[in-house]
Formats: sequence, structure tokens, C-alpha cells
Amino acid sequence: MRKLLSVQEIQNSDWPGILQKSLGDNLVSAFVHGDCLMEGHDAISSPWTISFILKDNSVNSLKKLQELLPKAQKENIEFLYFFTQDEISASEDVFPLEFLHLANRNQAIAGSDPLKDYTPNLSCLRLECERELRGLMIHLRQAYIHLKENRNSDGFFMQATNTILPIMYGVFYLKFRNYPASHDAIFRSFPGISIPERSKNADQFVQKVDDYINAVTRIINEVDKLDV
Repeated sequence: MRKLLSVQEIQNSDWPGILQKSLGDNLVSAFVHGDCLMEGHDAISSPWTISFILKDNSVNSLKKLQELLPKAQKENIEFLYFFTQDEISASEDVFPLEFLHLANRNQAIAGSDPLKDYTPNLSCLRLECERELRGLMIHLRQAYIHLKENRNSDGFFMQATNTILPIMYGVFYLKFRNYPASHDAIFRSFPGISIPERSKNADQFVQKVDDYINAVTRIINEVDKLDV
């Protein structure tokens, strides 16, 4: 039993049949999604995340999946979320950004395509994006005051970028009404949040951080004023 290294390998493996047989009529959709479908995913060190839409997601209904965990772990698969369609409908005003990602970046393994034809509530999406960006800004300022004692350019910008990119997919959607095809589409539209070139000069490094924070501030102000 070896690790599965691509979505196609999962789709062509025994997993679709196993999940369908295990869950039976309770299964609506089983699908790969999340960071593992983003650019740069390392299938050797990071798992493929599979989530489910079920007719019934009670504890008793999930017991059958517990029996599959040893096989899943050996083959680099992690079971993540267990939704019902009613839960998704009731939560669209709370998690529009998360559902936007689920709807646009997934690969069905068994059952139907998840969140087909999903369109987020734009007002709720704008609020969530603004809230997440303002939360990020709090942490950026915290990191900023410690730069002199911990001048780790790679750490600062990589952490900031990993946090802001999922949010910016929502901002991109709000601005252009479509889901971006890649990180590059984000960076082309919002160049201020691109990771800058490394600098060993302390003053230049601090200036790059200042420029980055100012770019995020401009994006927050833009999102705040978006008429959706």
C-alpha cells in the first residue's frame, strides 16, 4: 500500500467504490478540495483532503468512515469535513468564502459534483473578506514591531502570503465576478502583495514590510467601499 500522489490516482483507485459501498445511499458527494489542490502541493509530505456531503451526518452515520481511516492514512488521505446540504444552505451567510473555494476548487471522487452552480451572497462575502483582512492586519502589525530582533524576511512574507492568498480569491471574485485561475492572477491584479526580493539590508527589509502593510491597507479600504 503506497501513498497516492495525484488526484487522478485517487479517482482511478479503489477509493470511489469503497466510499460508495461504505456510505451507500447516504452519500451525496465525496470530493478532494483545499490546499492540496493549490499550486505547490507536496503529495509526499501533505495529505489529500477529502470531504463529504451526506444526507445524514450524525455520529452513527460516520462510524463506517472510521473503519477506513487506517487505509486512508497509509495512502495519504485525510477525511476532513462532513456536511449536509441543509447545513450548507443555512451557513452560506457565515462561510461564503469557504464555500466559494469548495465550489470552485474541487475534484469529485464519488457521487455528484459538490456545490454545483454555487453563487455566494456578495454582501456576506464582502463582510467575511473584510473581517479576515482586518484580522490579518492585526497580526502584521504585531510582527512588524519585532522585526529588529527577528529579521526573517522569508518567514514574514511567506506567512503573510499563505494567510492572505485564500482571502484574496474572495476579493478577486468580488471585484471581477469570477474565481481566479491561479495565484498569479491574484498577484497580477494586486501586485503590492507579491513576495518581494530578499534583502540583507535592514532598512530596505523594513521598507519592504512597510510597503506590504500599506498594500494590504489599500486592499482593506477598497473592500470596505465595494458596492455589491
